Amino acid sequence: MSSINTANNNNNNNNNTSTKPMSIASPARPRLHLGSLPSMMTQPSGGPMGCQTPMIENPNVNPLFESVRQAMGLSTNITEEIPVRLPMGFSAETMHGFMPRWLTQAILDGSGKARLSEFFQKVEINENKRLALVMLPQNLRTGRITNVSIGAGIEQGLKNRYNNVWPYDHTRVKISEVDQGHDDYINASFLTPLFSRKTYIATQGPLPSTFQDFWKMTWEQSSRVVVMLTREEELGRIKCHEYWPTARQPVMDVGVMRVTFVTEFLPDLRVGTILVRELRLRHMHRPEAEERTITQIQYSGWPDFGVPETPLEVLSVIRLANKYNTPEGVAGPMVVHCSAGCGRTGAFCVIDSILTELEERSDAIMQPNGDSGVGAETKPRPSLSSKPSLEFSRSGNDRVTNAMTMTSSSGGFNLSGINSNNPAPTPAVGSNEDLMADIVYTSVSTFREQRLSMVQTLRQYVFCYEAIFWHLAQDFAMKRPGLGLTVVPQPSSTMAVHTPLLTIPPSSMMTSNPTLSMGNAPITTTSEEISFFG
Repeated sequence: MSSINTANNNNNNNNNTSTKPMSIASPARPRLHLGSLPSMMTQPSGGPMGCQTPMIENPNVNPLFESVRQAMGLSTNITEEIPVRLPMGFSAETMHGFMPRWLTQAILDGSGKARLSEFFQKVEINENKRLALVMLPQNLRTGRITNVSIGAGIEQGLKNRYNNVWPYDHTRVKISEVDQGHDDYINASFLTPLFSRKTYIATQGPLPSTFQDFWKMTWEQSSRVVVMLTREEELGRIKCHEYWPTARQPVMDVGVMRVTFVTEFLPDLRVGTILVRELRLRHMHRPEAEERTITQIQYSGWPDFGVPETPLEVLSVIRLANKYNTPEGVAGPMVVHCSAGCGRTGAFCVIDSILTELEERSDAIMQPNGDSGVGAETKPRPSLSSKPSLEFSRSGNDRVTNAMTMTSSSGGFNLSGINSNNPAPTPAVGSNEDLMADIVYTSVSTFREQRLSMVQTLRQYVFCYEAIFWHLAQDFAMKRPGLGLTVVPQPSSTMAVHTPLLTIPPSSMMTSNPTLSMGNAPITTTSEEISFFG
């Protein structure tokens, strides 16, 4: 194989092959303060009787709220409908009895795409309500942690890649070892799924000034896998700086952390968009601590705000990430990032957490003689005592308990959630049992309470259903080889071309049909989206 090009974007013309450690300083940076915000946001006004009136009566007159809402593309009037893309030869009828009811309903012709559009609109409405609370002055102040406060992110604004994506204070990751003149802030959030024992750290693509923070966090949280879902550049804009050492510069010193390059390789020579790097991480002030192996998996086939050509490569990345996230019981949260740590990161975590749960309970959804279709009868089955029931908050602090039921071939089973430590208000979903039984909707809503704008677009929301269906289709086809089914994309006359992350010699590549595509969900990027994420 030809040599792999891992050139540093900032040193393209540097041919120095010295192994001298590359040292990156992390100077203390000035802070942003609330004094720069409009006075209407920080000072109450007196009424005619001398009483204080609300500091913000209508969040829509708050210029910061309005700019963030518009920049994030939050909309309460979603008219677009996007169908779930299915592999060739597969349909709801093909998989009848082999998938949960909520997934069957999502892929039905006609009603499925309207259903998903409606569900995502509910996600956006609830995000809008939360964002209105975020922008209240008391939630912008540092030192006061509430369910929706973002004071640390505002105060440490220069550490954020984007000026409208902040972590909630109650879920943000804090750096434990703080150097003099520095602070514990990093734009990263803990994600705790409702249905899985897994945890994740969702973070932005590191900036040069936050490289040390990133590797400190990785060390302190005992993380072993870093999933990178972006290129360094897209559309001529930097999406993530090169925070890892390369074959040309194999040692990177960032403050007290030393990162050493070991190797990088393509796990599948037919796929040039998935690259695995093996790195060594050492804390220079703790010589007694063993050097740790960190596996970074970079996937470059997922465009910002868009979706990949097919879910197959994302499913491969998920399998790789879980394979390397060892040893069990020692490995900490999986670190996942794209550029802002929202859209692609959120979709990845939703898909992985749901697939983990479905695989652990595969006997409940993969029985060959069952009925998991629309209208399937739900039969009682003992709930799993290891997990308490899922709670939804409809208003204020009122909380009610609802069973998360998934109809399966052997009857319904209680897919109960976890009483999260996250006290944030849960989206109000009324009495719509179908909505509450949809695990993708529930997972996205939960992650949105833990980090802003997780699963950012309708396309990404629909992609979560696609990936889960394709995974189940792969399992179905593998267990029934006599049917002759293969999980491949639908034929299409056009195909969005993604430049491979690496240049692969033609002799190493298998020939493929260039007409295969998933073209019924076009990938486009608007000027507003480009302006938001730089």
